[in-house]
Amino acid sequence: MIDRDAWHEVTQALLRNRLRTLLTASGIFWGIFILIVMLGFGNGIEGGVKKSMAGYATNALYLWGNETSMPYQGLSPGRRISLDNDDTDAILAQVDGVGHLAPRVRLGRYRSRRDIAYGNKVTDAEVSGDLPGYEKILPMAIDTGRFLNPLDVAQKRKVAVIGERIHADLFGEDSNPIGKQIQIRQISFTVIGIFKPEHYGDNRERMSSLVFTPLSTFQQVFNYGQSIGFYALVPKPGYSSRGVADDIKALLQKRHRVDPRDARAIGDWNTESEFIRIRNLFTGIRAFIWTVGVATLLAGVFGVSNIMLIAIRERRREFGLRKSIGATPSDVIRMIILETATLVSGAGFLGLFAGLGALYAIDLFTRPITSAVDSDVLFSTPTVDMKVAIAAIAALIIASLLAALIPARHAMRIDPVEALRAE
Repeated sequence: MIDRDAWHEVTQALLRNRLRTLLTASGIFWGIFILIVMLGFGNGIEGGVKKSMAGYATNALYLWGNETSMPYQGLSPGRRISLDNDDTDAILAQVDGVGHLAPRVRLGRYRSRRDIAYGNKVTDAEVSGDLPGYEKILPMAIDTGRFLNPLDVAQKRKVAVIGERIHADLFGEDSNPIGKQIQIRQISFTVIGIFKPEHYGDNRERMSSLVFTPLSTFQQVFNYGQSIGFYALVPKPGYSSRGVADDIKALLQKRHRVDPRDARAIGDWNTESEFIRIRNLFTGIRAFIWTVGVATLLAGVFGVSNIMLIAIRERRREFGLRKSIGATPSDVIRMIILETATLVSGAGFLGLFAGLGALYAIDLFTRPITSAVDSDVLFSTPTVDMKVAIAAIAALIIASLLAALIPARHAMRIDPVEALRAE
């Protein structure tokens, strides 16, 4: 067992050479401090990105028609591929793996706004025709009322679900617009729900300006016939977005007489690829952080080993005297190991607490910005898994003790007679 005298000797040995002890401890301290701060920053950035994408389905798929770029079966390039309701029926009947399919159509082009009115108040909105399944693709919080349902589509009801900005502009935030009628191109729609988008940053403004109407109603009252602007869907469990996209594109190419090699005719984009790319990016960031952190800690470990070698040379007479009065080799090794463990663990935990303090200060400074609902800052609370931090310190202590075995073995082999003769 390690008694009080042993701890007193260790303390005296470390304090006897304060500068050397301080320089050795600083290497360990800064290694742990840098690792903790880098891990916290990495987790903060990752959390901010995940927060900004929290409202998106991770495997959503979007497809739309473009212009052909190749001649095919006597048809010239430059044809516009126009999707319609028959394409929807074909996809549902012939493509496996389609979970929720949402054919969509908008008034005007993507992100274009149209005026809508209530009484003498007018605001702009992005109006679309949708099916109830779109709620499965773009999750949203229904604040009041409900979203579209199958009866709305089947009976072609003139109903609308409006975003929170539309609600505030036309009715005021404290009023209840459910059951009231808004005018879209002089056509009356009854408000049945208000939604709050589960998005952050610049995209939140756009999402809160959306107005959803039943697809069948939209096609009829705005004279869109059977046209579909684009498809949004999520695959069934076990199916990849890429595989389902390839199957749908092959079907649409066949139906619209498009050369299978024409990559431009049917456009597609899927969030699964983006999420995989982001996940791989953060995997690389974490690998970089750990590489830098481990390299810094290893430098500290080697520094401890070298410093202990120097200390043993300076204390040859002391170790020779100890052995001459009965100290065993294991006693000498135990002393060296105890000095190393005390130095490394003390500096390591100081670095841990300092790193956590720095992250807390950063969080206090950034919290007013990052916690705002409409914040577009891709950063959240910098956190560190304490199990990981403690494990890193434990690994550092073990590595330092193993490195200290070299100087300890050197001290163990000191000849008492030769050591006492040394000047």
